[in-house]
Amino acid sequence: MALLIWTRSIDDWKNDKSVLDKLDVDVLHLPCIAMSGLSVKFPRRKPQVFIATSGNAIRYAARHAALLNLMRGAEAVFAIGPGTKEALAEFKVSAEVPNGVINAKSLADWLAKTLRPGTEVAWPCSKEPSYNIAEHLKRFDIHVEPLAVYETDRSLHLPHGKEPDKDDIARYIQSLEGVVCFASPSAVEGFTNSLKPSDNRLKHELTAVCIGDTTAAACRNHFETIIICKSPTVEILAETAFNNL
Repeated sequence: MALLIWTRSIDDWKNDKSVLDKLDVDVLHLPCIAMSGLSVKFPRRKPQVFIATSGNAIRYAARHAALLNLMRGAEAVFAIGPGTKEALAEFKVSAEVPNGVINAKSLADWLAKTLRPGTEVAWPCSKEPSYNIAEHLKRFDIHVEPLAVYETDRSLHLPHGKEPDKDDIARYIQSLEGVVCFASPSAVEGFTNSLKPSDNRLKHELTAVCIGDTTAAACRNHFETIIICKSPTVEILAETAFNNL
């Protein structure tokens, strides 16, 4: 039976379930990443601007009251996508989502054209972000300080968080079919590290639906069919998967 396989974390499931419940489809939740918060060093220099590249980064950043207050007092906060903007709004932080900005690379391009040289920028992010905005903007004399607020474990877990054993892995390799959804390269890594689709039937049996180009690039060599969403939102990810079952 074809399934919509959802790989986002257990932390994301509470919000994601309401999106998926609107679709008339069987969903198998196989979390392929797990996040844990980190202690955060205060920025070395007072930031004028904050940038936000994911809702999870904002929620982990908000656990640190001093950092949250600093964000609220910044001259500007720029975010990627409506989901990240909504996460900021949860903590009473107003943000602008620049037109045409759909991922970290396009945000970096936009900031390079928009911010003046010498601007101090703080960036709450994962310990290993998929795109290095700080390196990109260094060339334009814009100072971005990454603030690692969480780290990611990239491995597949069962729907209730239990680590799969050898029998679980074998069963999934033998039986999964349908569409697998990926919202980050980290989720791709967690899935492929555990189920190794390039070495078995899953490479041909599963269609990988990806939230954006960077995630799709991580799927290359692991799946025969890869589809990229027209817009990088969780809602479009779910709809695209549903339409390709």
